[in-house]
Amino acid sequence: MNRKYFIQIFIVILIINIVSPSFASKKEVLKIAGDNNYPPYEFVDEDGNYRGFNVDMMRAIAIELGIDIELIPMSWQEAMEALEKGEVDAVQGMTKSSIREEKFDFSLPLVTNSQAIFVLKDTNYISDLKDLSGKKVSFQMGDVSYELGQDIEDIKPYIMINQEEAIDLLLDEKVDAFVGNRLTGIYYLQREENFDKVKIVGEPMHITEYCTSVQKGDKEVLYKINLGLDRIKKNGTYDKIYKKWFGETFVDKSRHLKRLLHISILFLLIISIVALVNLYWNKKLKVKVDDRTMELGILNKELREQKHEVDKSNKLRGKILESILSGIVVFDGHDEIIEYNRAAEEILDRKLSLEDKWTCLDLEEQYKLKGYKLAKVGEVVTSNKIFLIGDRESYINYSFIPIGNPNEGVILLLNDLTNIKRYQEMASYNDKMQALGQLSAGIAHEIRNPLTSINTFIDLIPYKIQDEKFRKELVTITKKEINRMNELITQLIDYTKPVSGKPTIFFLDDMLKDVLILFSNQFRKKGINIIKDINRTSVFADKNQIKQVLVNIILNSIEAVGEDGEIHLSVLRTDTKGIIKIEDNGCGISEEYMDKVFQPFFTLKPQGTGIGLAVTHKLVEENKGAISIDSEKDIGTKVTISLPTLQQEG
Repeated sequence: MNRKYFIQIFIVILIINIVSPSFASKKEVLKIAGDNNYPPYEFVDEDGNYRGFNVDMMRAIAIELGIDIELIPMSWQEAMEALEKGEVDAVQGMTKSSIREEKFDFSLPLVTNSQAIFVLKDTNYISDLKDLSGKKVSFQMGDVSYELGQDIEDIKPYIMINQEEAIDLLLDEKVDAFVGNRLTGIYYLQREENFDKVKIVGEPMHITEYCTSVQKGDKEVLYKINLGLDRIKKNGTYDKIYKKWFGETFVDKSRHLKRLLHISILFLLIISIVALVNLYWNKKLKVKVDDRTMELGILNKELREQKHEVDKSNKLRGKILESILSGIVVFDGHDEIIEYNRAAEEILDRKLSLEDKWTCLDLEEQYKLKGYKLAKVGEVVTSNKIFLIGDRESYINYSFIPIGNPNEGVILLLNDLTNIKRYQEMASYNDKMQALGQLSAGIAHEIRNPLTSINTFIDLIPYKIQDEKFRKELVTITKKEINRMNELITQLIDYTKPVSGKPTIFFLDDMLKDVLILFSNQFRKKGINIIKDINRTSVFADKNQIKQVLVNIILNSIEAVGEDGEIHLSVLRTDTKGIIKIEDNGCGISEEYMDKVFQPFFTLKPQGTGIGLAVTHKLVEENKGAISIDSEKDIGTKVTISLPTLQQEG
């Protein structure tokens, strides 16, 4: 029995000896790097000990998980490079950023961190990041604060190995500012008793999570760190470490005591002053109350006067609104009526009320008043409509006008133009009758002359019928006068009958060249100098009618200029028009006749009929063009004709 028991013990001992070395050899040792001078997170103290918040956190996690760790202090840049190369398993503290997340994975946050701008006490020209433009600024190499500085234009960066050296540059006045970790900066300044020399400006920047970082994809180490961190937070170890470094170390008790002393002295001083002032105030209080009462009385009087003026202004505005013949309806930003006048009710033939909504009035459906929605977004809309109000047809002009910025309100302006349109129609009828009278007078005058000649010869027939010479003159002159009347009537028919042209697209420059060939012999005989400035230009019109127009105008210019005269011809194009200009240095037209040049039978030529320019004007208008004449007596005449380049609707 004892032998069997001994054998069992021996086997157990043998198994333990075999297994134990294997477990011992597999026990993990995590290499964790950290900054050697980043207090209070991590730093090497004067005795060579590696201390700080991060150091205590890593050791607490190692104890909680039962693993071994090797903490390796180095410069910050070296720590990041070592992790990136895989020389260490983790960096115990690193600010999380989008750029760093491309290279590393991060644990749950150790603390929430922020960056700050440190300047000397007397510096008043720096209050935020944009003020660092053109300034000398120190940063820690590889720190997230340097990423903030890269966005500042013309900044002059000074990159140091650690924050201590970067802050020393500020203390030595070699830079204008230092940008770095807020708590680390405060810790270092308090430790070196330099806190009164420096101040922090602006709001906390780049509030980020401060975590432990591992190589990208190293999920095993990251899991262990997160597991240990979760456990020490639950068992209270995290809170003790946090209070040790952030709850006690960073509190500048001397400053609080000084501040408390100053407040106490100030409080006693205020009590003393209040006591003295109270004695003085009791004497002056009545005077102050009386003065204030008088001021309030004056103010009340002014307010009453102002209210009276406002009421008076409102009444005047109402009278003005009611005296305006145009209808006015004002809508606010909520589509409700806030003002209207009686004219609007009369034009719309309906009763209006304040707070009536646009949608309820149904004006768009009933009267086809379109444009309210466009006016709400800042567009002015104007149109004309014929309303059938009751048994009366009204011609209404309406406008939607936006108020101020879009959607602040809309004004509906209504104008009843029924009477005005009626007067316009009457005036147009009178103009037509006047024109007809002038036309009749012109026809009568032009026909009377040849009839008088014919009548004279007829009266002489009984006396000179045997005279062969008389008979020849009778036949010749009578035929000539009849032809003259026939030509006049033909021109008159051409002027009055409707024009039915066939518009096409053709080139003005080609047509003008053809017309000039027709007059080449006359140019040569009179020695007329033709000056051309012709560009390739197409128009949409009836080609034959425009050719007749050009013939009429150029013929007038030939008759107007003397020997060795000049005629300038130009063709040009705008966005929508083709333009012909014909300018001569002929006899010109007096200003008193300029408004009659297009009237039928008006002419300044001894043998003219006055039909040519009237027909020309009509042909240009029938082709949706325009013609104008500028002339000065004894200086010359310029005729400008514009024609559409594309087919126009309507």
